[in-house]
Amino acid sequence: MPNKTQNLSNSDYKKQIVVQSNSKKIFKALTEDIHLWWSKTSQSTQKTNGQFTIHFKNGYWWTFKILEFTPNTELVWKCIDGEPDFNKEWIGHVLHWEILEEKPGITIINFHQVGLTPQIECYDICSTTWDMFITEKLKQYVESI
Repeated sequence: MPNKTQNLSNSDYKKQIVVQSNSKKIFKALTEDIHLWWSKTSQSTQKTNGQFTIHFKNGYWWTFKILEFTPNTELVWKCIDGEPDFNKEWIGHVLHWEILEEKPGITIINFHQVGLTPQIECYDICSTTWDMFITEKLKQYVESI
């Protein structure tokens, strides 16, 4: 299967981690259990063309449409709304999760946010926050379940 992100901008935010978990647990963490490592969700319909909204304690929120939902392999979300003004930079961004099981119990998670580039205002805060959520929160969560 060709890598769908290989022809996209090299300046977009990307993160890859290796976890001691399996693809089924990771996919569950990225769908049903988002609230256990990222933040509270509402209006969640986890399937292709479904959508969900993620809410943070500081009042920030984003709504995502699910463009691709391939169990245990891939998720693609498109940001379709957000508040406050700072978060509106995300509208139109595509967030791509790829899960690659290397061997039993060892899995690679690739994340790519198309549109999150150093040219936009929130890049420093958003990329640093993603680093924390992906390399710490998500990794700890999937390795503990």
